[in-house]
Amino acid sequence: TGGGEKNLGGRGEPMEEAAASSSQAEPAEDSTPKEPVPALPEEPADSVEHLKVSLRLPSGQRITRRFVPTDSVEQMFVVAAALSEQPTRLVDLSTQFPKRSLRDIEGGLSTPMKDAQVAGSMILVTVRAD
Repeated sequence: TGGGEKNLGGRGEPMEEAAASSSQAEPAEDSTPKEPVPALPEEPADSVEHLKVSLRLPSGQRITRRFVPTDSVEQMFVVAAALSEQPTRLVDLSTQFPKRSLRDIEGGLSTPMKDAQVAGSMILVTVRAD
C-alpha cells in the first residue's frame, strides 16, 4: 500500500503545476483585449497658474481638480478615467449648462482647457458600456 500513496503524491504534483500555469495564463488572456485604466496625472501646485474644474463621477462623488490652462481637454478625460477607474475611451464628459459633450468640442481633444470654457464648471462624468 505504501507504493500506492507515492503514486497519488506523484500525480498530485503535476496537477498542482498544471493548475498554477493555467491560472497564470488566464489573467493574461482576460487583460489582453482590455484597454488599461490610465494612471492619475499629478495635479499642478496651487502656486502655479491654474483653473479649477469640478468633476461629478458616476458614483455621485464630486472632485474639484486643478489644471494648467494650457492642458488639453484630453488631460481632463485622462483624470476622469483614472478617478472613475475606467478606460479613457469609455468615459464621456459633458457640461451641465449649456449641455454639451466635450468629446465633440470644436478644435478636438487637443484644445487647451483655457479655450474650452470649462473653468469653474461642473463637468458630468459618464461611462459608456463597453
